[in-house]
Amino acid sequence: MARARILLVAVLFALAACGQQTGEKAGAPAADAPPDPFEMQIEIGRYGVMLDQVANLTTDIPSAAEPESEAPGTLARNLRHVVWEYNLNRSRLCARGLYPEVSCGPAYEPTWIADPATAEPSLEELRSRANAVSEQVMPFWETVCADIRARQTNDEERQYICAIE
Repeated sequence: MARARILLVAVLFALAACGQQTGEKAGAPAADAPPDPFEMQIEIGRYGVMLDQVANLTTDIPSAAEPESEAPGTLARNLRHVVWEYNLNRSRLCARGLYPEVSCGPAYEPTWIADPATAEPSLEELRSRANAVSEQVMPFWETVCADIRARQTNDEERQYICAIE
């Protein structure tokens, strides 16, 4: 693991040094050059890889303290995660042309989505937020589940599609 981190750091330093001689950022297009969609796709893909690496590298690092699952701050954070996941799923389905009636609208952005990670709203506020999220997620989930059930020809397997409990 240490060897992989050293190699990663060395590669990052080498890449950073590429643009040092001219003072320009490595790979930065000329100011008057039009944006290249292919290069932009590569750049955006790199950001995804970077975030995947952060997630993988930090998975096994022990936390200072495990958050209490029923603490207001933890519940608020989990609710924000649900909203982010909901928006990501809708965006991906819309891009594929699937379920446009429930996936292609504007992102769901309640005012509290930008709360800091340390926010601890009251349980009453969390209940209100959860109800609002339910109003968004349930129709989306029901639409997708109904379609997948309709596609399933095996009656026994159909009953397990979208079964939660």
